[in-house]
Amino acid sequence: MCIFSAHSVIRDPPFSRLDLISCRNLLIYLRPGRQAQIIPLFHYALRPSGYLFLGSSENVSRHSELFTSLDRKSRIFRRRDLVARPPLPLQQFLPQMRREAAGPEENNSGLLQRSDTLRRAANTIVEHFAPTFVIVDESGQTLYFSSGTGKYLQPAAGPPNRDIVGMCRPGLRADLRTALHRAKETGQRVVRDRIHVQINGGVQMISLAVEPIIEGKETAYGVVFTDRGPTSAQDETARTERPESQDATVQLIEKELQETKERLQSTIEELETANEEFRSSNEELLSVNEELQSTNEELETSKEELQSVNEELQTVNNELSNKIEELDRANSDLNNLFRSTQIATIFLDRNLEIRSFTPAVTKLFNLIPSDNGRPLTDIVSRIDYPDLDQDMRRVCAGEEVPERSVPHISGSGYYLARILPYRIANNQIDGVLLTFVDVTSLVAAEEQQKVLAAELSHRVKNTLAVVSSIAERTLSDDDAKRNLIGRLHALGHTHDVLSESGWTEAGLRELISAELSPHGTGDGILQISGPPVMLKPQAALFIALAVHELSTNAAKYGALSVPSGRVAVSWIITGDRPPQLEINWREEGRPEVDGFGSPGFGTELIERGIRFELQGEAKLEAVNGGLHCRIVIPANPQNLTFGSSRSRQSTEDPP
Repeated sequence: MCIFSAHSVIRDPPFSRLDLISCRNLLIYLRPGRQAQIIPLFHYALRPSGYLFLGSSENVSRHSELFTSLDRKSRIFRRRDLVARPPLPLQQFLPQMRREAAGPEENNSGLLQRSDTLRRAANTIVEHFAPTFVIVDESGQTLYFSSGTGKYLQPAAGPPNRDIVGMCRPGLRADLRTALHRAKETGQRVVRDRIHVQINGGVQMISLAVEPIIEGKETAYGVVFTDRGPTSAQDETARTERPESQDATVQLIEKELQETKERLQSTIEELETANEEFRSSNEELLSVNEELQSTNEELETSKEELQSVNEELQTVNNELSNKIEELDRANSDLNNLFRSTQIATIFLDRNLEIRSFTPAVTKLFNLIPSDNGRPLTDIVSRIDYPDLDQDMRRVCAGEEVPERSVPHISGSGYYLARILPYRIANNQIDGVLLTFVDVTSLVAAEEQQKVLAAELSHRVKNTLAVVSSIAERTLSDDDAKRNLIGRLHALGHTHDVLSESGWTEAGLRELISAELSPHGTGDGILQISGPPVMLKPQAALFIALAVHELSTNAAKYGALSVPSGRVAVSWIITGDRPPQLEINWREEGRPEVDGFGSPGFGTELIERGIRFELQGEAKLEAVNGGLHCRIVIPANPQNLTFGSSRSRQSTEDPP
């Protein structure tokens, strides 16, 4: 099970008995004082023989007594158990009030805490020897003092130092160093006898023993001091050791030996001083090395960031290369499209100067590739378009110019000219786009269609005339004959109106006026009103037949049969979804009509034709003694369009 929690190594109390502490690349951002505060906390938090894992730029060289290095390159350290642990700064974890209430004695306490391992080692020494003793680690740093060690050891001058050799009294240092060295090499007990130690102006003969103590993976050494006899004055010791029988030669040799010892002691002290200086220099070098490692780490981080930026730039470069390839392919596709369509296209800027053009333009303008950047108006044209410059400037100003059919100056062809604005991303006009489509074959086809339509119209008129002539000669003079001839004439009028527009569409007003013109339009007899509406051929035929039947009936029996009669024809567009065309026929001033008998052929023609052919509705009824006919058909593109044709722009009523 893994538990994750936010923990501050500075503000929060430390954990305890941890197997591993991984603290990588944190200490390099802290000051040395903070580092000296955190490393003992790590030692306290680890269990015996626990592991500490630091970053590549971090080290515990200033706390080598707390940790031993397992892998210096990987920065893996193991907790040392046989250490004299310094007091932890636990007061910083107390609340503010309790921190202020703590007395100075509690803050300045310098007593060393002993671990369980050290206590067991001390009990072992006391059990075996019971004299004065000291416990040191492998490097000679004192871990534990028994009582009475001041007789043999004294603090050295200078900064506080726990090196036992440096604290030895005169006469003990050389023997103690030798005994420690031999005990480390052999791993066995080493004993030195008859050692004279200078103690407060006297000399004490002692016996020195060094005992290796192995605890787990670490080794400590117990140094035991045993007195051999009482303390004597220095001159008494000399007299005891030198009988009066010794001659002057022996005294001289002993004197030289004493001087040699003093020189050796002086040399040893100088060596120790040099070692201290070397150790201080080593610490400084270690500090510089840590700083260099920190700088190296920062440089590696910067290198990784530069590599990341370089990869991003390479990615952007690849994307730009792909975009360029896509743009080249799109440009090639566009050029091939222009060549294949044979549409003459010219791109102009706002000054009407040529940006580019397609190869088909050379048939209409004398252009060469070096003409890019020249005004189009300076180029000789082969089309008859005198208003070209004016239309291009109107388009640049934001106006719309209709399509124009322009002929070739040789008269051998026609082109449909379109002038459109060239818009950029923000929808602003940044030039003009000219296209010329060859419509020569289309114009020829239209001319041929006009000839065919004229021929067809002529034949239809001849056919209607022949049918009318046959009816005049073969039928008896009755209503059926007159109705048939009237309907044929109505079809002829509608045919004339449709022929004028090329059988595409016919104006509703023109059809009604053509059918009612034989009955006269003066003195307000006829009233025609409504918006411009263009009927398709099929709708025009049936509406014309319906108006013919209504006008014929009005001339026989209705409003047009008496001088005071009036006929009003109107139409409107009703509804939105879907819209409908509603045509109303109203008669006034006619003989009163109470109702209708059985419907005749004309009525059936109107109702059935409107219903089945135009999907509409026709209704005849008597309103206020007059006839009212209402015709409604869908206003869809199959039946009609709104507005007037190009040849009929006026919407005023005829006089």
